[in-house]
Amino acid sequence: MDVRTMKINRRKVLVAGAASALFGAAAAFAGKPGPVRLIFDTDIMGDVDDVGAVALLHALANQGEVRILATGVCVKNPWSPLCLDALNTYFGRPEMLLGVVKGPAHDRASKYAQAVAQEFPHRLRSAEDAPDAALLYRQVLAGQPDRSVVMASVGQLTNFRNLLKTGPDARSDLGGVELVERKVRAWVCMGGRFPEGREANLVNDGPAAAYAIRHWPTPIVFSGWEIGNEIMTGAGLRKAPERSPVRRAYELYNGLKNRQSWDQTAVLYAARGLDGGLAGFWDVRSGGFLHVNEDGSNAWQESPGKKHSYLVKKMPPQQIAAVIEGLMLQRP
Repeated sequence: MDVRTMKINRRKVLVAGAASALFGAAAAFAGKPGPVRLIFDTDIMGDVDDVGAVALLHALANQGEVRILATGVCVKNPWSPLCLDALNTYFGRPEMLLGVVKGPAHDRASKYAQAVAQEFPHRLRSAEDAPDAALLYRQVLAGQPDRSVVMASVGQLTNFRNLLKTGPDARSDLGGVELVERKVRAWVCMGGRFPEGREANLVNDGPAAAYAIRHWPTPIVFSGWEIGNEIMTGAGLRKAPERSPVRRAYELYNGLKNRQSWDQTAVLYAARGLDGGLAGFWDVRSGGFLHVNEDGSNAWQESPGKKHSYLVKKMPPQQIAAVIEGLMLQRP
């Protein structure tokens, strides 16, 4: 073994060791081993990978890998919560808790949200009828065992910022930061570019991203833009039933062609990765933290002892795409 190979292998060992140390304590949470208790927050509006992520999330729940505690929408498009509710309903969970962002937040047109909401059944009548997502997350967290919940975000971080800023209430005498620290095991965030750059989920509400990431008290794993950018899924949905809202969304978005799988990677890692189940898919880089500016631009900064990490490419993207699309195709 030459010197260069020894250095590379040593670096891999250090990265793996840092990741193990980062999540070792977090893995010891209350209760018996079982499905990952998960809160899912999405900007289901612009890109269609949010829909793919919802389909994947429900497939994992159907397989007993995830227990979905709540879902939330972090954008102001009035059709987005109804679209998410229609997806939850299609997958057999019409009673799923669903919150929406309250106050200023990102907004844009959607190619699919209105049509999915109008063409598929759901219970939610309007976005205004849904509770404040930050308060809903607070309510759910208060009722969970300590260090048991995984948070997964695939959009702007407005709801997470708002959660951190909540104060004591009837559910808990803890403030937002303290409640998160007690109840959350880890946060998996689809956001950022690594080692530095600009990415939509952080840029579209830069102040919220900067605040949430700076003040979040538990480990954060980032699935950056570069992770999902080469993982192409969606064309396989031609095999899905015509009355599938997942198929319909992709049909409206791009005619059932492949699309990048940014959001699906975060959900998959939140369900399977924190205990090392996806070690063959991605490496994990630790030993630093993500600095986010007020404009949402980001840069990784080396610093020992921090709780941030990010995924690094490992498995060929086509192989990961096959796993993700297989889950997206599962029927209710």
